Amino acid sequence: MVERLFAFLGTPFNVLSNDRYKSVLHRAVVNRDKERISIPTFYCPSPDAVIGPAPELTDTDSSNHYRNFVYSEYYEKFWNRGLTTETCSDLFKTSHP
Repeated sequence: MVERLFAFLGTPFNVLSNDRYKSVLHRAVVNRDKERISIPTFYCPSPDAVIGPAPELTDTDSSNHYRNFVYSEYYEKFWNRGLTTETCSDLFKTSHP
């Protein structure tokens, strides 16, 4: 049995790292010949937590790829976007990468 562990850190980590680490668009693939066990676990910050690029990963404010936002704004946009093909982080991008 091949054992694997995948950790999807998600969009907030993509923003925090200022695009240094990319989040992936998660899609499950079903295999009817092999059993699969998935245990999703979600850790969410408080609704008023501010998320934005870490100052240590940017040279100046003009090098931020994302604007700061509160987690409740992200949460609302995430659940209202449906099954789109872009990541939710695109909704918080600045005009200058």
